[in-house]
Amino acid sequence: MSPVCVIDCGTSAVRAFIAEVSGESTRVLEDISRPVDLASALLTGRLRREAMDSVESAIAGIVAAAHAYGVERFRAVATSLREVLNADVLIERLRTQTGIDLEVIASPEEARLYFEAVRMLSRRCGFDLAGDSLLIEIGGGGSCLSLVRDGKMVHAVEEHYGTHRLHEQFRGMRDSMDYAVSIDRLAQGAVRAVLGRLPVAKVDRLVVTGGVVRRLFTLIIGQEPAADEIQVLEARLVAGWYERMQPLTPAQRAERCGLDTDRAAMLLPAAALIRHLCERTGASSIRVPPITLRDGLMADLLPGAEGPHHLGSSHLLAEARQLVARYHGDLAYAEHTAALCCQLFDQTRELHGLGPRERVLLEFSALVHDIGAYINVRNRHKHTMYLIESSDLAGLTTEEQDVVAQVARYHRKSVPEPHHTGFTVLPRRLRVVVSTLAALLRIAYALDVERCQRIRTLRCEVRGRDLLIHVDRRQVALERWAVAGKSDLFSDVFGLDVRVVPREER
Repeated sequence: MSPVCVIDCGTSAVRAFIAEVSGESTRVLEDISRPVDLASALLTGRLRREAMDSVESAIAGIVAAAHAYGVERFRAVATSLREVLNADVLIERLRTQTGIDLEVIASPEEARLYFEAVRMLSRRCGFDLAGDSLLIEIGGGGSCLSLVRDGKMVHAVEEHYGTHRLHEQFRGMRDSMDYAVSIDRLAQGAVRAVLGRLPVAKVDRLVVTGGVVRRLFTLIIGQEPAADEIQVLEARLVAGWYERMQPLTPAQRAERCGLDTDRAAMLLPAAALIRHLCERTGASSIRVPPITLRDGLMADLLPGAEGPHHLGSSHLLAEARQLVARYHGDLAYAEHTAALCCQLFDQTRELHGLGPRERVLLEFSALVHDIGAYINVRNRHKHTMYLIESSDLAGLTTEEQDVVAQVARYHRKSVPEPHHTGFTVLPRRLRVVVSTLAALLRIAYALDVERCQRIRTLRCEVRGRDLLIHVDRRQVALERWAVAGKSDLFSDVFGLDVRVVPREER
């Protein structure tokens, strides 16, 4: 297999792996890093011409090096351009000048990539992900936090707490003793906010990564972290280092760390965040894995990988269940509705012709369809749509998240109408998918209108112009009434009327 090249455009550098992928393993042929400075764009929201030039030059150099290895396959992502208003100008420049399509990834995709990198490393070195693990990446522009439960990523949040961002925001305070105090207070607030958004009060382990974290590890321990092991850094050592550094002047801090003043100053936000995370969670140590975003990009290339923006179905559905728990939904009811949906999907496959990915999207939609009741029961279908659209969902593309939101929205009340802009802005292909999946969800919803999970199994049969749904109950008057009121979309999509057939008397 020919070598591949994965590129990560960050706040302070463009980094790349040129690597070989063979079976379940990867071998890095060259690890490239080219400095850039995009920190000011985090505050202004605009890239200066000099910044664009530096990124183009860096990527052009990486592409030239990759071509020397015979690389034909590239994937390039940027985490530092999410808030940049003129990012499209740079992206188009790169496409025309270097042939590279730079993808600006959202924080859920960044969190997924770090999760995939940790998962790949855990398989290689036997790292245990049982229980609840909090995976934190401290970056230049922000920090990504993911809750991993028994090896499955179930929740992701982003906090605008980044080392370069804070360094720019506190530019006028850098030479003051107030800098360290203000950073510490901000870190405390960020930790409070992030942990308040997590669905658990306690975690079993903290896994913290990022270039600044590895640099901090080296300074505290006195040696570089091993390249193939997950290192342990005790919380008391981080707290002790921070307390020694906090009262120093920038020049003294830089001298003590053996770094320039800017790089030394950026260690404080990382140490402060780790310190307060450990204090608030009761963790006595953190795990420091030797991973980067590029490792996650490489993991996507391994055989059996789900690929960009995708998590395996079990991981994705665990995320859906976590949404139900977060909004205090009835999980037994949600699981039952999803099970009925899957039976309907499988038994009408010849009618709709959809594949396994659409089945997962239907199951996800069915699990979360009722979470809008957390806001208000009256318009819960619309509130569900809003909550899905507003959630950080790793493992779904933007289009798939839109599909899930719309399918859940149409589980009750109105079917899609021309004035429903959330539906009409979708491409025709996706409008058909939404209509098809929503039609099935409406039937499943009607079959458990009593919310007591009476009907467990069903069998679908097309007879003439009818879809007969044979169920495992004799008394189905309520279900017939409910299905009659919810089968309109199914009839529009498939041209069939729906009838519920009770179990025959024995």
